[in-house]
Amino acid sequence: MEEAACQQHSFPSRHQWRGFSEQLMNKQLIAAPLLLSLASVAAAQSSVTLYGIVDAGVTYRSNERVGSAGAYTGHSSVGLTTGNLSGSRWGIKGSEDLGGGMRALFVLENGFDITNGTSGQGGRQFGRQAFVGVGSDRYGTVTLGRQYTSLDDFVSPVGPSSFIGGFGAHPGDIDDLDQTARVDSSIKYTSANYSGFTFGALYGFGGQPGSMKQRNTWSVGAAYAAGPLRVGVGYERSDNSKKGATDPTAGKWQSTDDGLFNSSINEGYASAQSQQVIATGATYDFGPAVVGVNYSNVQYRGGAQSLFSGHATFNVAGVFTRWNVQPQTQLFAGYSYTRGSDVDGIDNRAQYHNVTLGAVYDLSKRTSVYLLGAYQHASGTTLDALGRPVAATASVSDKANGHSSDSRSQAIVSLGLRQKF
Repeated sequence: MEEAACQQHSFPSRHQWRGFSEQLMNKQLIAAPLLLSLASVAAAQSSVTLYGIVDAGVTYRSNERVGSAGAYTGHSSVGLTTGNLSGSRWGIKGSEDLGGGMRALFVLENGFDITNGTSGQGGRQFGRQAFVGVGSDRYGTVTLGRQYTSLDDFVSPVGPSSFIGGFGAHPGDIDDLDQTARVDSSIKYTSANYSGFTFGALYGFGGQPGSMKQRNTWSVGAAYAAGPLRVGVGYERSDNSKKGATDPTAGKWQSTDDGLFNSSINEGYASAQSQQVIATGATYDFGPAVVGVNYSNVQYRGGAQSLFSGHATFNVAGVFTRWNVQPQTQLFAGYSYTRGSDVDGIDNRAQYHNVTLGAVYDLSKRTSVYLLGAYQHASGTTLDALGRPVAATASVSDKANGHSSDSRSQAIVSLGLRQKF
């Protein structure tokens, strides 16, 4: 009995342990690919990505105005600036596979000033973009939130700022090709790619009780890409319930006006009843070099209480190139000509010539150093922020990159560093 009991509770033999270990290893080998497969499926179904750009440089301006309308003075300046080559930002984007070729998606993107840590776009937490939507590769994408216009989506990629940086923006970014404007409370459709052809439309709700028109914004655009050729065209129109600078109950443009009218180029037309932009552009990739051309027409239409009458028109034409001298080195150059119209008795319309030069050297795939320069000369007459005829003054780039001058000419040079993540 004792011998039997001892045999019943004895440990497995060496051969039994070996058999047990082999069975366990076989089960693990079978389970491992299954677990990896399940992990891959889970990763494919949902993803969240953190991304961003940090850009800062030491910048010299030959003339920067200070003071207020009618009492400006100008001085040269040297200081640290942000977003010279690319706007500084951080964002989170995600997608989820809904099955049947459908997916859900979102983007939350913050713009910031690295010199002091403050948020850009009027201090908004996610001022650059904030939207959610659904889409498919077959039918396209619908998104809702704070977004770029369809003109931005289809023309800006073939515009100067996409290739030669913010200093290459047209004066004051009046045609929005540097993507100064975003539209709040908007719904946007962007098509799938049909043999190189894409298109889209956006509508921004005005939020004005009793009126669907006041403060609304709408935009359409399309693009075509075939081999080295890319072409884009777009239209956007915004209504303004802001009846004049002296109206204390005035609303604001539905598209962000944080930078739209903050330059000497068009600040005299902020009280317009409506604004519209028609723009087109094209690029051709020759291999080591890309060449682009663009044209835009911008109109500000006065209303009963606007500070000007009739409508003001600006026509902008430009050409630019970017040359990859070596895999790590790019040189670029651009030129644009902007011409205003006769309005409110102005018989010597404003004109602006803008030249941009620059070089970028990539220290790695994510980090680059750059040297940028731009020069602009203005002539003729325009309106100031109070609606009075004044001598046109230079204003390189947009609010984010430059500040208006109180003189006919302005030069800007910046040496900086950009890192992507």
